[in-house]
Amino acid sequence: MSNRINLYRCENKIVNDAFDNIVANICLQKEKKGYKSFLLTGCEAGVGTTTIAVELAISLSMAGWKTMLLDCDMRKGTEFKRHNKDIKKGLTDYVKNLATVDDIICRTNWKLLDFIPGGAIEDDNPLRMLYSQNLTYLMNKLTEEYDYIILDCPSVNSSVDSHILSVKCDATLLVASLDGNSKQYLENSRDLLLKDGANLIGVIGNMVSLDQYKQYIKDYDYFNDKKYARRHRGKID
Repeated sequence: MSNRINLYRCENKIVNDAFDNIVANICLQKEKKGYKSFLLTGCEAGVGTTTIAVELAISLSMAGWKTMLLDCDMRKGTEFKRHNKDIKKGLTDYVKNLATVDDIICRTNWKLLDFIPGGAIEDDNPLRMLYSQNLTYLMNKLTEEYDYIILDCPSVNSSVDSHILSVKCDATLLVASLDGNSKQYLENSRDLLLKDGANLIGVIGNMVSLDQYKQYIKDYDYFNDKKYARRHRGKID
């Protein structure tokens, strides 16, 4: 394995509980249908897909699952990447036969979580790399060695990458910003993915206000709010 990279989890308990709920649903998909590889893509750019992918990968590893987080954005330059701008080799290098699998896998500060960066694009054609047999071989190898694989992909409307990769994965999750995305964006993204043959199993709503979240999860603070532990007249409220 190559470099070590540090990935950090949100410290907000309410946010972490929300991610744990998603993880529980992902684990159910594995138990019921054998799904191991999950692609995350946004309805549009800027909805927080990378943040969601990182949090889910960390949560899965904390639950005791050997997890791989794979950066599949092979169009953005490394200088603009959040987690791997200082890493020399990545997915593109492997696909072009310039690196081995062991060369591109990075350890993280989480015991059961590894990471593969996207690598540098330069003048290569991303489509050629996405259809490469090397990528198919890599996915098969990771599926054998890891309990879960989380793929962080560009948004549906920014490139065709997520459309191509979605059919290489067991399931796809669509990320939507509930404070910005219109219903039309969500519907269009869903229709495009389904048309391509993606196994779309759900939508993750991001950038939700606390007031909105309360509407979805009534007792969202059950384990954190002391009011549930107060004793009143000898009884627990």
